[in-house]
Amino acid sequence: MLVAIALILSLIPAAAVIYPFVRGIGRDEFAEDESAPMADLMRRWNASVDGLRSTELENAIGNLDDNDYRVVRRQLMTEAALVLKTMELEEAEEERLLTNVRSEVREVRSRVEGATEPSADGEGTEGTAETEEPPPRSP
Repeated sequence: MLVAIALILSLIPAAAVIYPFVRGIGRDEFAEDESAPMADLMRRWNASVDGLRSTELENAIGNLDDNDYRVVRRQLMTEAALVLKTMELEEAEEERLLTNVRSEVREVRSRVEGATEPSADGEGTEGTAETEEPPPRSP
């Protein structure tokens, strides 16, 4: 009985030590890459929108003069438009790259499938359209 209690008491700290390692295996450490360009653009977009909201509020309650409001609003709108344009360009670049990769994969597949198609005699060709006959042997 005493041995069972000692065993149980020793398993509790062991489980507490091992648990973070077991739990960490299933977690993807690269799930949220904050250094990615799209994450940076999203931060800039959120900052611009939040700035516009606070500027509107400051103007509405009278803390910001109309001239200052127009200047700040124009700056924030320009930043937001720039971020949107950059996002669209990155999406277009990504689409172009994916299209290029897909076309290259199709080309490679067609070459591979064309090189290994069975011929009329049942043997596969290994990428050569014609085979040359060996030269005759001399006696």
